[in-house]
Amino acid sequence: MFRGRVAILSPGGAAVNTIRHAMPTAFLTGGTGFVGGHVARALVSDGWTVRLLTRDPARAGSRLLAGLPLEFVPGDLSERGLAGARLEGVEAIVHVAGLINARSLEEYREVNVRGTERLLDAARRRAPRALFVLVSSQAAAGPAIDGRPVSDADAARPVSRYGLSKREGEEAVATGWPGPWHVIRPGIVYGPGDRGLLQYFRMAARGWVPIPAPNTRIQIVAGARAGLAIARAAGRFDLSERRSFLCDSEPVTIGALARGIGAGAGRPVRFLPVPDLVVRGLGFLETAREAVTRQARSFNGDKAREILAGDWLCDGRRLASTLALPEPIPLAEGLREAWQWYASAGWITVPGSFL
Repeated sequence: MFRGRVAILSPGGAAVNTIRHAMPTAFLTGGTGFVGGHVARALVSDGWTVRLLTRDPARAGSRLLAGLPLEFVPGDLSERGLAGARLEGVEAIVHVAGLINARSLEEYREVNVRGTERLLDAARRRAPRALFVLVSSQAAAGPAIDGRPVSDADAARPVSRYGLSKREGEEAVATGWPGPWHVIRPGIVYGPGDRGLLQYFRMAARGWVPIPAPNTRIQIVAGARAGLAIARAAGRFDLSERRSFLCDSEPVTIGALARGIGAGAGRPVRFLPVPDLVVRGLGFLETAREAVTRQARSFNGDKAREILAGDWLCDGRRLASTLALPEPIPLAEGLREAWQWYASAGWITVPGSFL
């Protein structure tokens, strides 16, 4: 059995270092979630053996993971939860797990920074030569600069507590990992399995969709394409010490995305623009509700700051070209797939004629 790195030719003819041996092993966190589920599918499809860290084995039967030959590793990102993690012998560590909703910066840091640091510490002792791929977020870099997409070379300017915690997690990897590493910053990821935009689909199914900042431009990427990119990056040692953006090439406005979602509802949908002042007010109220209930909300003052920060544009062409990613599917097709998946999974009810 051949094991190790070899030089192969990229589509442009340049030699690159990549993993090419029988059944390399990847250690994956966050695999029971939306993005991580697509990453798991792509890794298996590319011939990887996948060890998936999970504290809830029941979630390992989710639709995205159904039928995959995965090795489940009980645990989480706490020090105790990583004590028995099977990191020995892995060629790649793909860290997708993270907290996207929290009441405070410290809550975000506990998972997105200190959780990452604990994983780094455990991996340094058992797999110090593995390629460490951190799935971060465009929020770590911040919004567009004077209307220009943020590039890999631009300094980070996070505007939210979430973005700051993801940026600090990136720094933990860059300064604390002795081997090769790669940070990937996806834009807004959508598609089958996503709960982030699910509420918009549910509202569209009921006949109305509110649209905050309707003219704001954002970068999106389908879950399957994001999973493919991350899986391919896990085998590319030559991309070490990069921070790369992952998104479709063409931006879309929030209003156009909302209308695209509404087009699949199978019924007339009303679109209600929400003034910026109302967005701020609702964010304040939701933050107050968090203080009373001690439960994080999917929308609060921190998320309102992100929505109103201007265009969220990034340049993902370099990574897409380097990894030879296929062209993105049209947005209408991607949203239709999401509608169908939500309906078949029982997450949403749509008219029978839709399917």
